[in-house]
Amino acid sequence: MSEFPFQDLTSLVEQAHTGLKRDVAPLFDAIPEGGFFLSLATSLGLPEMTVPPAEASLSTHMLKHPDGAVYVTFFTNPAFLKAAQEQEKWMTEDGKIEFAPIPARNAMYYAWKLINDNEGVLGLFINPYQEKSLMLNRLEVINLFNHTVTPFEAYATQTPFAEEDSIMVRPADISTVENFTETVNAFISANPKVKSFEVVAMFDEQRNLEPYLAINFQAEVEADQYPEIAQAFVAEMQAKVDFPERLEIMFNEKFPSLI
Repeated sequence: MSEFPFQDLTSLVEQAHTGLKRDVAPLFDAIPEGGFFLSLATSLGLPEMTVPPAEASLSTHMLKHPDGAVYVTFFTNPAFLKAAQEQEKWMTEDGKIEFAPIPARNAMYYAWKLINDNEGVLGLFINPYQEKSLMLNRLEVINLFNHTVTPFEAYATQTPFAEEDSIMVRPADISTVENFTETVNAFISANPKVKSFEVVAMFDEQRNLEPYLAINFQAEVEADQYPEIAQAFVAEMQAKVDFPERLEIMFNEKFPSLI
């Protein structure tokens, strides 16, 4: 097989699997020199490893998630692509197995157009069937194209904390959220072992796109009772309050900077 016509992005995609901003940044930086391989649904009639002209009309295979969502599909290595072609039985309209190498910026624009123009196409899947694949949403595709470095949040929130990691915490004003304080106070009254609460805004630049709210209960219970209390609280809140999109529930945390 001929040499890659651009920088191999495989190791950078694998590194970015943590989702942390420091780990995804090298992938963002490499996009201008990198490229992807796309499985062709319509033949371009080009020799293998030949980059098609920019004006070429592409028709490529996409993966369908079990939930029905469709994802544009890229690969960083022809071997990964061919494994997926065999698994999915992907061929061109005339029964051939073909792929095309595409410069990464062009590929990201192609992905964004498909996502933007088709309601059922929800994101980009890089290296499916590989252990460290990446499933990116529309915003992450746009950010990659524009070199706006942000965490891949869905992956980052699953990555364990390291010693050097830190989270910014500040008091949060939730007085404008109708029924929030009243509902929490009523919940505490009904659960005597829960003594008090505080609401804070939290932000980790390595993991988060924006700050999120957390409610921290001071409770006289063992840790194995936390899930039961949290479930009861969520049920109460969802019934009575316009629940925030993300609200972390914590127990007996100490925030020295807030004292």
